[in-house]
Amino acid sequence: LKPLIDGAKKEGKLQTYAILVVSDHLQIIQRFKEKYPFIEVSLWRSTGENIFNRVVTEARANAHLVDVIGTSGFQMYHLARQGLMQRYASPEARYYEAGFKDPEGHWTSYYVNPLVMAYNSKMVSAAQAPKSYEDLLDPKWKGQLVMEEDEVEWFATMSRYWGEEKTLHYLRRLASQNFHFRKGHTLMTTLVAAGEYPGAVLLYAPQTQFTKSQGAPIEWNPPNPTVVSLSLMGIAAKAPHPNAARLYLDHMLSEEIQRDYISGRFFKLSARAGVTSPVEQRLREAKLLPADITQAEQLEKHSKMFRDILLSGR
Repeated sequence: LKPLIDGAKKEGKLQTYAILVVSDHLQIIQRFKEKYPFIEVSLWRSTGENIFNRVVTEARANAHLVDVIGTSGFQMYHLARQGLMQRYASPEARYYEAGFKDPEGHWTSYYVNPLVMAYNSKMVSAAQAPKSYEDLLDPKWKGQLVMEEDEVEWFATMSRYWGEEKTLHYLRRLASQNFHFRKGHTLMTTLVAAGEYPGAVLLYAPQTQFTKSQGAPIEWNPPNPTVVSLSLMGIAAKAPHPNAARLYLDHMLSEEIQRDYISGRFFKLSARAGVTSPVEQRLREAKLLPADITQAEQLEKHSKMFRDILLSGR
């Protein structure tokens, strides 16, 4: 650790691009600065797509500005494929199971988002609520539920797990339910909690649990398998401050940050083994299926299939 710290002292700076909300991320940065007061940290927060575009554009211009990149699965897959991420075997990575870290060391998942079925507990009883993918096909839900219009990562992962034929057959039956489509899981969580819809096909479990903890009438069930969307973090191939970047990645993946911040304060689900939370405990009844980010290779194909089947009538 000493050579890293000595190197980081000389560098004195760190630039991170990430998708984690600013208020949460600043708390993690604050804790990092308590440990390493000699490193000045800059944060740029945006969507996965914007981060991907910025990193690619800067690399093409030979402007190597970013050290640590935190983005979503498909985007990180392409960054690594384009040689824009470096390999780093963080000592913390051993606490993350296969599927939640890159076998080649380009990234590790710093939090995950399980996609679960959610419902308004004032409008729907626990007994009536959907608990499986099959339950969503019940005629009583026709025209009732809301669904994300861009659930391609889920579809691609299920295609790999169930096989394409079974998944397409299921999607066609789902399409005949005439669900409402909206953009954004956060928006849909708010709408279900407000009673705009009795339930949602898939929402993020941590966000739903957090909304419930604030007193909203919202509840959730994990289907089997539960697809888990990954938020990944790694170090840029030509990071200008490589020592500071390694210290920061170790910090983000550490038990302290994962337990006290990611899981504790932010109600997110940690991918680190041994970090428990109310969300993690409820998920023990389901098989967790990490999103298959290699499906990013066929993103256009999956997007087209998904849209052609589900959104064709819009």
